[in-house]
Amino acid sequence: MNSIIPFGYHIGNDKLDYNFRDLRKDNNVSLNALQRLRYPDDPMSIDLHTLSNEELADKYLRILEKYPELKALIESRFNMFAYKMLAYDYKFKISTSWLTRLDPGDQIDNHRHHNCYYSGLLYYGKNYNNAAPLILENPIPKTTDYNFPPREHNIMMHDFTLQLFTGALYFFPSGIRHFTTINQGETRQSLAFNIVPTVPIYSGDSSFNYEWVRPVSYDDTDD
Repeated sequence: MNSIIPFGYHIGNDKLDYNFRDLRKDNNVSLNALQRLRYPDDPMSIDLHTLSNEELADKYLRILEKYPELKALIESRFNMFAYKMLAYDYKFKISTSWLTRLDPGDQIDNHRHHNCYYSGLLYYGKNYNNAAPLILENPIPKTTDYNFPPREHNIMMHDFTLQLFTGALYFFPSGIRHFTTINQGETRQSLAFNIVPTVPIYSGDSSFNYEWVRPVSYDDTDD
């Protein structure tokens, strides 16, 4: 009997041949929730989601603004992926980007990203031996109340693991929850980012154009 797979997620992957020297020296690393509990005295032990200070947000959540060449390269790879694999041509751009670091014993808790279409990762470190890979949680098992293990691995019921190597670039839908186990290797470095469309989207009553909601400035001298 044949099997038909009607639904699926597109995970983009590529390898960047790029000089990561300056990025590896950048110390503006964002700590996740578990790291903030583990290192409460670390200068970055603050919740970036609650930042109202624009200067701090730009410093830690828009890392790629300091590396415009790398940002443009990642955006071009995603736009090519979106055009060829998703049939979208919305001139996508990176909205937020931040550096992550997992020391031995650290891990990333299960979470998803909001206010973006796709999310991504770039592994720019030198060594990923025994480093904890990112695991994308399979959403299908949560749609059923049955919970029995299959005889062997299958794409319907198992999570998906992203392989780690220097220059590895991944794109995945932002709604997919993801996490790591405890990092057993050396310090694991990565660059995370979110991607949004930047041109008007027309879809019936769900159409959106930023110009429709842009704040209007008024000249008080006008009559």
